[in-house]
Amino acid sequence: MVIIEANVSHAAAIATIGKKTFRKTFAHTFRSREELHEYLEYTYDPVKLVKSLRKQNNVYFLAMLNDEPVGFAKVKYNSLNEHIEPVAQIELQKLYVLPEYQGSGAGTALLNEVKRLAYDNQADYLWLDTPVTNEKGIRFYERNGFGRMGRYFFTIGTQRFEYHVMGLPVAVAIKTAC
Repeated sequence: MVIIEANVSHAAAIATIGKKTFRKTFAHTFRSREELHEYLEYTYDPVKLVKSLRKQNNVYFLAMLNDEPVGFAKVKYNSLNEHIEPVAQIELQKLYVLPEYQGSGAGTALLNEVKRLAYDNQADYLWLDTPVTNEKGIRFYERNGFGRMGRYFFTIGTQRFEYHVMGLPVAVAIKTAC
């Protein structure tokens, strides 16, 4: 497993991984297939992803297995969450691994790279959010040192979803990255 920093040439691969993984993981929570489709087309539009890849506050990593992208992580610098007090925060906005590669170590390798990035940038906290229904993801993050810090609601289309905010002190993060 090799982790690389993604660039605009990887937008289509990120879009494919995001759509497939999100659909497999969360489609059952949507009442409307149309709203799910609209969300995926908007969120993983390659043109939109190219713009996101070019933003200075964003970093994308790709997990590569035999030169094929199997997962990605998106990090946003200086993204503050009200449930966490320290000023220096970095958000892990997305960490997706294609369903057929889950359990391959790609998720852990991506998360370790994100932890190193947070440490290198002197963040106090690395945080993320995940739907409360994402039990597999929650277990993964808890095994990797994240704790639940709060909850909030997010609306997609006409549906309201509940999310956990999970945080990890970066001093702890780097110890668990190796």
